[in-house]
This record gives sequence, structure tokens and C-alpha cells, in this order.
Amino acid sequence: MSEKVKATAHIAQISENYFFDCEKKTLFTTVGSISLNRAEKGVLYKLIIEAPNMVSKKELLSAGWVRKEVAETSLFQTIRTLRIKLKEKEVGQVIELVPRLGYQIKIQRFVSNEELCGITDIPKPVRKKTYLHNKRYLITGLIIAAFGVLAALLYTNWPTEYKYKLINDNKNNTIIFLSMKQDDFDYLLQANELFFKPANLDNKLMFIHKLDDEFSIAICTKTPDGCDIDTAHAISFKHSELSTLWELLDKYLPQVPPLAAMNVLKDNTTMQSGVKSYNIFLEDGYFTTNLSHHFVNQVDDSTWLFTSINYRPNSDQSEYIAASFRGGRAIMESESKMPFLITVTNYPEYFYWVLSSADKAKLGIKPPGPLETLTNDFYVDVEQYISYLLYRQPHLQLWLSEGYGFHWFIKEGSNDNVFNRFILGDKCSKLSIVFENKPACP
Repeated sequence: MSEKVKATAHIAQISENYFFDCEKKTLFTTVGSISLNRAEKGVLYKLIIEAPNMVSKKELLSAGWVRKEVAETSLFQTIRTLRIKLKEKEVGQVIELVPRLGYQIKIQRFVSNEELCGITDIPKPVRKKTYLHNKRYLITGLIIAAFGVLAALLYTNWPTEYKYKLINDNKNNTIIFLSMKQDDFDYLLQANELFFKPANLDNKLMFIHKLDDEFSIAICTKTPDGCDIDTAHAISFKHSELSTLWELLDKYLPQVPPLAAMNVLKDNTTMQSGVKSYNIFLEDGYFTTNLSHHFVNQVDDSTWLFTSINYRPNSDQSEYIAASFRGGRAIMESESKMPFLITVTNYPEYFYWVLSSADKAKLGIKPPGPLETLTNDFYVDVEQYISYLLYRQPHLQLWLSEGYGFHWFIKEGSNDNVFNRFILGDKCSKLSIVFENKPACP
């Protein structure tokens, strides 16, 4: 049996600088705290209190997703994120996979609050110091502490700084590569010719995002006035789909109705505060279109409450049926870094499935695949996520959301509504996008 956490020694020292408080379920370093979502807290806590024993995947799923059934892919994603946050230099250094069974964590020991102070305190000097010398030490210590607090705040709250590059080619294509990780960004640039520029691609605006094994592409056809709304598509897929992506898209996209024509309500009721958005999942050679209707209510100059209804197509994609809804709060940041027009921090508050598994089967609704499941679980598990506005024109906007990838948003009808006030701005893009020899924005 593993040693259980004692009341006086409830803090696990995972490595020299990383600690986990089992009472508060918080991960922190000698510099500051590290944000964990609900699933990460539950999984890490279970691994630590059972250390050094192995914990089965079933037990970890129960610990991370209480009273909720999720696929194993959700656990894989959570373990991967924990490894990143714990700064594993190689896979298995801290969290080790036991093939086909589960995982176990390597920790150094459990310590009490008093012992923790002894670990993190700077030793006091032995020889006597003058008042001036001690004062100098005090000031220096305060400055270091202030920088430490500031660094911790920036680490946990400041939006990720994205790498990006815009490329124009001789076929009037504009391609923008984006990633929050340098390795993924380097891969996109190296694989540009091989994967993302087929011979029949011309007169297109295309955004390409990569995060680990997942890709998201937003694409539209250029016109003198901007993007052709009827050609605006966003596709999410795994690395394994790259080789067949363009061939499959050429056959599939002509069958997808324009976003403006996708009716999310049977009577096609126009809601002044509502917008439509969608993206396409490509999994195992099959596509699934996800359509959502979003409604917002402005609370103050920078805060909105939102509710979103997600619709899934039936077997022949002739009808979109409400499958789930979610809601929360969105806060616009006071400034946004290149290449984004606007940065918004979203705080999810609820998520519910409307249809049961039996209902989905009866209505001919295809169950979500692993990648789409990860997206749904992401919304349930995180305490906050960030969305970025990349491009806008009348009635059409392109957003990139962490954990979701790209989504096109469309609003037709009156411009005098809450959503349009949410994205006020003079610029169409901070990027130098050109439409038929004219810049995207005057």
C-alpha cells in the first residue's frame, strides 16, 4: 500500500521546485502558482495520493471527471498537459505510463508547511551586517520578490504570445501560419509546400494553426471586397489526415451549404443578438459539421454574458438539431498583441447535453469522434480559455479559440446589435492581407 497523506505533511514535493498542496489541490513553484483545470486537479491529486503505486485509467477518469462519462482521449490530453506544466524534459520523467493499465507519478516526498518554508527560504547570513548593509539586502529582497510575483501573474494570466508568418504567392493566395509553440511553428513553415499548397489552390485566404498533433485551417475565396462568405470554412483534424485532406475537401465542401443558409432554428427566427458559427471535423476520413448559435448580453464596457446552442446534422445533413448548450462570461482585454485585433478571456459556467445517446441514434446523428470529444471535454474541464479575433469584415469574422481552433462567425441583418458592439474596431486585420491588389483595410 502507498503511504497516505498525513494531516501535517500534505504538500507533495514533486521535484526540486514543483509542489502540490493536496488539501487545496493547487500546483505551485518557488516562483508562483500554476493554473490547473478541474480534470487536471483531480487526476494529479489521485496520482499523488496513490504514489508510488500505479493508478488505473478507469480510476483516473473517475477522479478527473466526476459523474461524467468521457473517452480515454480526455485522459491522454490531461496527462499531456500536466507533463507540460510540470516541465517534463522527457516523457515519463515525472508521470510514467504503465502500458495498457494506467499511470504513476514520481514524487520526492511529502512535507508540511513548516518544512516547505525551510526548503524555500534563503539561508540567513552568519556574520553580523551593518544597518546599511542589511537595508540593502532588504531592498534587494523586496525587488526580487516583486519581480517574482509579477512573473507569476504574467505566467498564469497573460495571453499566449503566438508565432505567425504571412506568405503571399504568385496565385494570389495569402497564407498565414500560427502557433503558440516554436516547434509547431517551425514544422508548419517546413511542411508548407508538402501539405498546404496543392496545385489547384488559388485566390484564397488561408489561416493554418498547429498545436501538437492537432491542426485547424480557416479558408475562404478572395473577392475585391474581402472574403466570399459562402466559401468560408474552418476544418480541424489530426496529423494523420494530412495526406488526404485536400482530396477529401474537394469532394466534401461542395456539398456543405453556405453558413448563411444553415438554419439553426426551424422557423429561421432572426435574433438581433445572435450570430452563427461553425467548423468541420475531419476524423478517419469522414467530415462532421458543427453549427452553433450564440447569444450575448452586454454587462459593461468590457464584459458580456453568452449562451451558445450547438446543433449537429442528421445522417444526410438535411437538418441541424440542437444537441447541447453552454454559457458563461466573456471579458475583453484592454489591448491585444499582433496579429490579433481583439483578445477575449472566456469563463465557462455551464454545459449540458440536450440529446441522449438513444435520441442521437434515433435521429441519425453521428456520435462525436475522438477529436471532437476532446473539444467538448475542453469546454467542460477548463476554468477559462482565450479567444482571438484575427479578421473581420461586414457580417463575417474569424476567431481562433484555444482548445477549439478556428471558427467563422456570421451575422446577417441589422448591425445595431450587442454582438457587433462586442467587436467594434476600424481595422479588418492587423496583417497585411491583400484582396486583388487592394489592402484588406483602408
